[in-house]
Amino acid sequence: MSKENSEKKEKIVPSKTPLAKRRSQGIIPKGFDDIFSDFRRSFEDLVSPFFPFMGEIEPALSSSIRYPSLDLVDQGDSYTVTAELPGFTKDMVDVEIDKEGLSIRAESKEQKEEKDKNYLHRERTYSAMQRYVAFPEEVVPSKAEGLMKEGVLELKVPKKESKPVEKAQKVALK
Repeated sequence: MSKENSEKKEKIVPSKTPLAKRRSQGIIPKGFDDIFSDFRRSFEDLVSPFFPFMGEIEPALSSSIRYPSLDLVDQGDSYTVTAELPGFTKDMVDVEIDKEGLSIRAESKEQKEEKDKNYLHRERTYSAMQRYVAFPEEVVPSKAEGLMKEGVLELKVPKKESKPVEKAQKVALK
């Protein structure tokens, strides 16, 4: 028993090897760093049907293109689309509608230059917004109407009239 007791009483000395070196030696699993990135990716996959632009948030923050707030309301025979485009005028906005969806793009570029005897001051600003929305039903793009007032875009897009479905008829045989 004395041998067993002496083995149990053996001192445990903390390692003086740096964490990075221990990691390469295999004490910390190699994929440990990826746990959180895997979790983030799986969370984005889970919520993407409910928030379709969730995966594009990081690029949107790093770039100057933003997504305008938009409402799509079904009025029965047409759709009403309201988009908020603050700081943009109707000359800066392009709207394209096809039978399946609506594309809005707004772009603003400004350049100011001030020259004086001792200095030159230049400022450039750029901002852009874009958004695409698919309609649940087919629409008639040629009959769409739009109005831009105080940074708010309002569009009325009529739905394509569906042909009435004919009921099955019984055929009398001769």
